[in-house]
Amino acid sequence: MINKVKRWKRKWREILVSIISYVGIFWLFVEIASYSTDGKIDVYLKRIDFFVAIFLFILIIAFLINRPKRCFGYTLRGRDSYIEIRVGDAFENKGALVVPVNNYFDMSLGGNVVKANSIQNQLIKKYYLGKAEHLETDIAKKIASGKKYEIGKTVEIEQNGKKFYLVVNTLRQKNNHVKSEIDDFIQTLNGIWQYIAMESSRDNVITIPLINTQHGRDSYLTRAGSIKEIIASYVEMSKNLNICEKLIISIHPNDLERGNIDLDEIDDYLKFSCNHYRQLTMKEKIEDGEKISKIVKIDN
Repeated sequence: MINKVKRWKRKWREILVSIISYVGIFWLFVEIASYSTDGKIDVYLKRIDFFVAIFLFILIIAFLINRPKRCFGYTLRGRDSYIEIRVGDAFENKGALVVPVNNYFDMSLGGNVVKANSIQNQLIKKYYLGKAEHLETDIAKKIASGKKYEIGKTVEIEQNGKKFYLVVNTLRQKNNHVKSEIDDFIQTLNGIWQYIAMESSRDNVITIPLINTQHGRDSYLTRAGSIKEIIASYVEMSKNLNICEKLIISIHPNDLERGNIDLDEIDDYLKFSCNHYRQLTMKEKIEDGEKISKIVKIDN
C-alpha cells in the first residue's frame, strides 16, 4: 500500500499537466462554439453544473492516463528482442513458461511441494490434475529418474498445448527442503538461456517468474535484485545468442507487496539496460606467432 501511494505521488506533475491541458482544450472549444453562435450556446456550455461535470470527467481521464504502470517493456538495442515486465499470473501469459525445480526433479519433496504456493505446485494443479507423479512420468521420458543434476539443467515438456522449461535452480536437502545461493541463481539463468537458444524447439514468447526468491533462497537475493539480474543476464547472453523474440518477466502481485518492489525504479533500470549495454567487437591478430584477440570496437 505504501508503495502504491509513493507511485501516485510521483505522478502528480503529469496528472496536473493533463488536467490543465484538457481544461484548456475544453475551454477553447467553448469559446469557438460561443463565437460561432454569437453567444447563443453560452447558456448551455457556460453553466456551472455543466463545467463541474466536464471537470470531473477530465479529472478521471487524467488519473487513468497517468496511473502507475504494471506492465512495461522495451526493445533491446540492435536486436529483434523485447523485454517486458508484467505483474500478474505467469500462467496467463502466451508462450512457454520457465518453471524452477530442484536438482533431482523431485516433484513431491515428501509432500512439501503441495504445501507451497510455487510455480511448480501451480503447474501440477493446473495441468496435471494435482498428480505430481504424472508430471514425473513426462520428465522420465526426457531424463533418468532419481538422478542428481547440475544447476541450470533444463528439461522441456509440453502439456495441453503449453510448453514448460523445467530448470534446476535449487539443491534438495535431506529433510526434503531446498536450498540455493546467489551463485546457483546465476548458473540457473545461464543454463536456461543457453538451453532455449541452443537446444529448444524455440518459442517467440517466454515467461520467466521470479526464481530463487522463495523458500531456501539466499538471504542476500531480494525480489528486486532477482528482477534486475534476470534483465542483466538476458541482455548479456543476447549479445551472442538469439534466445527469443519476447521475454516476459512475471511478477506475482504478492511478490510486489512482500518484496516492496519499486516498479518505477525497475522501469528505469530496464529502459537503461536495453538501450545502453556495452557491446565489444573482437578481432583476431597474430602476435609473436600466436593468435590473440583484440577489441576493435565498443558500442555503448
